[in-house]
Amino acid sequence: MKKIMKKLFFIATFAFLAIGLVPAQTKTEASVDVTGRAKVKVVPDRAEIEITINENDLKGKYSLNEWETKLAIALKSAGVDAKKQLSLYRQYLATAKRKNIKQYKTFKLEVYTAEEAQNVMDALVENEISGGRLTKVWLADRKAVSDSLKVEAIKSAKHDASVLAEAIGQSIGSAIQINFYPSSPAVTYRNVMLKSVRNEAMAVTADEAIPELPQINFDEIEIEENVSVKFILNPEKQ
Repeated sequence: MKKIMKKLFFIATFAFLAIGLVPAQTKTEASVDVTGRAKVKVVPDRAEIEITINENDLKGKYSLNEWETKLAIALKSAGVDAKKQLSLYRQYLATAKRKNIKQYKTFKLEVYTAEEAQNVMDALVENEISGGRLTKVWLADRKAVSDSLKVEAIKSAKHDASVLAEAIGQSIGSAIQINFYPSSPAVTYRNVMLKSVRNEAMAVTADEAIPELPQINFDEIEIEENVSVKFILNPEKQ
């Protein structure tokens, strides 16, 4: 009797384990995956001008201090707030161990419009400073524009999902997954230099026309945001 009971116990245990090993059939929820994108072109409202003053310029005509004075005059005439917009980037100065060197300083100037950038460039040339160049432009409040585009992109995705669902007599429910694909920073690098133009202007005679300086303009920057969204598909309409 004990042997029979023991045998029945093993059979019951095996049957229970076997049932547990059978993969559970999960109900797959009907869904629709869509992508949404939105983009806009904007005019940059920030630019960086790199300015270098060097004792080597004009065959050592001015000392570094004199060049700094000329730079201050140029920026003031261009209407620039040097304390707020100008910063020292790098410098190479004489020391006790290196006295006989040509010193230089490089500054970075932040401007807000193409017109201001043009005024600065013109003022630099007028003050014999040839080491100026426009290095990059960008949008200061890019995040606000980006956030607005994200909203547009997800609304576009929802609209497309609704259209697809209605085409088969269904409707969409809640979003169950959202993926966002960050866009690259909206910065455009430029390299508008003054030196060659200034040298041409200095080389002409009194009877010749001075070449026009290059006019500065900020090209539009395109910002784009992309999302993908998965919506639940509600049952077919009756």
